[in-house]
Amino acid sequence: MISVDTVYQKVLTLLNKEQRGYLTPQEFNLMAGKAQMEIFDGYFHDLKIAFHKMKTDINHADEVEMINEKLQKYKRSINQSQAANTATFSLPANTYYLEAISVASTGAEVIELSQKELLYSQQHPLTKATTSRPIYTRTDNTITLLPIPTEATDYTIDYYKKPYPPKWTYVVVKGRALFNVSDSTQNDFTLHFSEEENLVSRILQLSGVIVQKPGIMEVGTVERADIKTQQNN
Repeated sequence: MISVDTVYQKVLTLLNKEQRGYLTPQEFNLMAGKAQMEIFDGYFHDLKIAFHKMKTDINHADEVEMINEKLQKYKRSINQSQAANTATFSLPANTYYLEAISVASTGAEVIELSQKELLYSQQHPLTKATTSRPIYTRTDNTITLLPIPTEATDYTIDYYKKPYPPKWTYVVVKGRALFNVSDSTQNDFTLHFSEEENLVSRILQLSGVIVQKPGIMEVGTVERADIKTQQNN
């Protein structure tokens, strides 16, 4: 967890230092949520790239291991009980990325096919879905299984959940917004603690649009570039 108050105070301090204006709590919450999702979404892109890079036996220097560690807290595995003769079910509402569906009793993976691939595969006996080689198609958050289970079957769903949106809650005292840590709706950032400076820099970039000061965007851009350079060295 990363303290939402710590990040907000850092952003305000840098804005004040550069004399670039003030970011309201409402504006900060919007920018904070966007910044968190951009960094989170970037993990999956970075993971794909890291797989193609040279591997190392040193875990703390292995990019794949590092990214997987950051994603670990978002990984979920749940059981889906499917009644006989029922082909569809909905994924959890907080699903961000579906990793795999498998038959719980055998561990056999259920393979995803597009609608076009499904049309071709079902026309040939060697590629047609069977109980030993099940498949599924996906439409938004709905999964359709083939062949339709003829008896009750349990499936295991492995997925990554969406991060909770951060929220800096406050009370107004003498016209000034003060952090209200006791507010039950307050949410810290759920990203790995190493992302704190990335968050500050990205929010600064986004804040430059709101306060209409392009210079503050440059400050955030330079800081993010420095962090990226250090990570790649």
